Amino acid sequence: MPGVSESSHAIVGVIEDDQRSRSALGRLLWAGGYEPVLFDSAETFIASPSDYAWLCLIVDVHLPGMSGLDLQGRLLSEGARVPIVMTTGDRADSVRERAEHAGCVAFLSKPVTPDTLFAVLESLRPSAHP
Repeated sequence: MPGVSESSHAIVGVIEDDQRSRSALGRLLWAGGYEPVLFDSAETFIASPSDYAWLCLIVDVHLPGMSGLDLQGRLLSEGARVPIVMTTGDRADSVRERAEHAGCVAFLSKPVTPDTLFAVLESLRPSAHP
């Protein structure tokens, strides 16, 4: 699996309101050699300690309260440079365009396949950029 041979786990934040999806993604990331930190909402993420060295955030577009797109905009306006991978079951081009215009590094339709997710995550590792 990607990342398993790494001596330190890359930290990946997961912001997903669906408990089953959040847990499944957390298990998948852990099995792939990543250290998942799970959040059930954008507000919970914002209220958390910000001392993590994130590899990236995996954010669901449709969250209750602040949406994933709104969170992306807030982080951008605050100068945060953490890469964001957006996920959604919404196939609307306008959603993809908004996320990409705001700078997400990947926009993945659900269900996200492990191979696709791991390829994106591996491309974000510092060792992938000489």
